Amino acid sequence: MEQQTHVWLAALTARALAPYASRPTPEDVAALVDDLITCGQHLHHEVAGIPAAERTPSAADGLTEWEYCSAAGPQGSGPHANWNHARGLARVLQKMARALELHRGMGVL
Repeated sequence: MEQQTHVWLAALTARALAPYASRPTPEDVAALVDDLITCGQHLHHEVAGIPAAERTPSAADGLTEWEYCSAAGPQGSGPHANWNHARGLARVLQKMARALELHRGMGVL
């Protein structure tokens, strides 16, 4: 993963996984979700590029979870629905990023 992507991912996940007391405004949460989806699409593409035989179970799980979370969208209609969605997306992005780093650290990429 490029350094710029790593920094962007770290900033996004820190915002999404902040304590509930630090939850941004609904408008900022919506923008955060958009940014998480953009970053997630990039990571998904990279992780999906790992040959299936070389994917760890965590990498495979990350791909499956991304497909579910990005397609399902927020669950519920309360004030926390989109915030919880952002938090779920952030956790999946972290999983995919760790899988990609592990794969590259093994000298495969």
